[in-house]
Amino acid sequence: MQIQLNFVTIAGEGCKHVVAVLLDLLDKKEKLPEEPVPAAVLEEPYLSPDEIKAQALEDRKKRARTEQFTLTPGDMLKGDHLLTTPRGKQYQVTLHDPVAGIGHCSCPDFLSSGLGTCKHLVFLHNHVAKQKGFKKQLTRERFPYVDIFWDARAARPRLFHEQSFTGDDPLAEMLAEIFTEDGQYRLPGLADFMPYLERLQSYKRVRIQESVMGKLANRLLDIELAAAADSPLPNSVDYLKVSPYPYQEEGIRFGLYKRAVLIGDEMGLGKTMQAIGLGVLKKEIFGFTKVLVVTLASLKDQWQREIERFTDEKAEVIAGSAAQRKRQYSEDDSLFKITNYEAVLRDVTIIARFKPDLIILDEAQRIKNFETKTAEAVKSLPRQHALVLTGTPLENKLEDIYSISQFLDPELLSPLWKFAADHFLLSRHKKGKILGYRNLEKLHNKLRPLVIRRRKEEVLDDLPEQLVNDYYLDLHETQAEIHAGYSRSLLPLINKKFLTPMDLRKIQVLLLKMRQVCDSTYLIDRETNISPKLDELATILGELVIENNRKVVIFSEWTTMTFLIGKHLSKVGIPFVELSGRVPVKKRQVLIDEFSTNPECKVFLSTDAGGTGLNLQAADCVINFELPWNPAKLNQRIGRVNRIGQKSKCVNVINLITKSSIEMRIMAGIQLKGELFSGVFDGGVDEVMFDRKKREEMVNQLREMLGQELEEPVAEP
Repeated sequence: MQIQLNFVTIAGEGCKHVVAVLLDLLDKKEKLPEEPVPAAVLEEPYLSPDEIKAQALEDRKKRARTEQFTLTPGDMLKGDHLLTTPRGKQYQVTLHDPVAGIGHCSCPDFLSSGLGTCKHLVFLHNHVAKQKGFKKQLTRERFPYVDIFWDARAARPRLFHEQSFTGDDPLAEMLAEIFTEDGQYRLPGLADFMPYLERLQSYKRVRIQESVMGKLANRLLDIELAAAADSPLPNSVDYLKVSPYPYQEEGIRFGLYKRAVLIGDEMGLGKTMQAIGLGVLKKEIFGFTKVLVVTLASLKDQWQREIERFTDEKAEVIAGSAAQRKRQYSEDDSLFKITNYEAVLRDVTIIARFKPDLIILDEAQRIKNFETKTAEAVKSLPRQHALVLTGTPLENKLEDIYSISQFLDPELLSPLWKFAADHFLLSRHKKGKILGYRNLEKLHNKLRPLVIRRRKEEVLDDLPEQLVNDYYLDLHETQAEIHAGYSRSLLPLINKKFLTPMDLRKIQVLLLKMRQVCDSTYLIDRETNISPKLDELATILGELVIENNRKVVIFSEWTTMTFLIGKHLSKVGIPFVELSGRVPVKKRQVLIDEFSTNPECKVFLSTDAGGTGLNLQAADCVINFELPWNPAKLNQRIGRVNRIGQKSKCVNVINLITKSSIEMRIMAGIQLKGELFSGVFDGGVDEVMFDRKKREEMVNQLREMLGQELEEPVAEP
């Protein structure tokens, strides 16, 4: 099922910052057309499309005046010139009519803006116009070749020349078949140009610009892909170790024969598996050998595990020094390379040399501002195919659509000014404020071929009873130092031959502190609040609750942590109820009823102590801020949501786990014997008395569970 865009038609005040970025609006007085604007137009509350276009033109003129370019002039005024930007980029600027400033440029802006000009062309025109006697020089010049270039305004090839043809010149006859007398393209489609290509290229006086060749190649490829789209999908067992659900197979089929696609399934529906399946199949069908996954730093290891779990392919996580990262890109032969957004900016040159065949952008909606240097670096990366994964509905953030489309297909919604003119009602009196949206069906139709989105309720019949997502996060360096200190203190206790009740108490406290610091440093010092988990939770709630309107239950063992989570919920305006052992039994049902019956109450925040016997079927997602020692307690948490009366057939479970910590040991599934250790981990250690056999058993299991956490540090020589 393809995406259904139910756009909100009136935008709020909060969108003004995005519009400022989108349009790069300068002072209105500088950008309005020179001719007076009719009074009737000024009475309109929003800018007209023509005014927005005029602003875009004026912006390029201003940049041509203020930016410093280095010109390497051609042999004549008419013809080709080389322009170098302050950053060292070079573009070929071609003048057909130096007096009027008409021509074309090889820069991306000229090819996409639809304005028929760019700052480079304006700069060159201004430069030529300042030369004395240039008009007289033009009388002695004739444009040197037959120029077939890309007309961005018409989105078709165009012809310009000043050649003198004899009546029976075969070149003249061929050009007349393709172009009108004024140079406009007359063939039905771009692919119809192909039969003429070889003959045109045989003439030395004909130059077909690279822009035309690139457009033609892409069009022919799209035709070929469309023809192959009806091919049967290979059996999933041939490329995946785990069979995808039917809707996931549909997503793989949707994206396989497309150069660009966005999978926008709701969180928890397995976008990662679909992306991995596409990567493997594109290797099989297109011969791709380089798939680059760009994700969040906290998800890199998870991607590697999923790839190696679902396929026989290897995945390399890019990390280490610059030299190590360079070697990973150039020497490692894994199909999948996995990096994070921040690293792309650092490694953009290395990745450009690597030349990935397919780039997968995971969690693309988490880039706060797609106009940042990181986002620009991501969009600049070479690729043959592109895949974007996002769980945020595009219809909720119209301003994000343009940004994401720039990575998928830069031409789809370009130019920027036209996207704004077509779809935004911009205030005439308050710069950058959106009064509303328009032409949304037109936008929907443009996006339809690239976007597939399924909501959870649409695919319930395909889903299992429970979907689990583990989010692996790095400890902050301060957390890591504290955690290591507790681990070192634990070592001599574990190595003791005899454990006293006081030793057991110390072990209990140290293990507790190691777990608490993984949540937040506030649980340790009551002053600082360093918590990557809390940052990650904020993002998850933004997607689940704010964007997708779902109800969520969050568990933490400690009331101090639920207090911190509650502060965040209040800050962002998410209504919630909080339950702990401190809440009287008689009042607990009131909280449950509020969560279950009030559609505005989105989060039930609870500790384990306060939640025995709860029925929370109104939610369909459980977030474990940390994993409990006892797997039975974990099942009890999930069971409070996933029980008889649950309207959803599938419950999402999200576990937040810090890497290189005691939590990884718990997650590894090395479970302690509950009866033996209940006192150590659940309290009451003052009364625990072990005989020698039980004491050794406990020590051995602790050693096995903690593993490297208990290794002696190696002294430096």
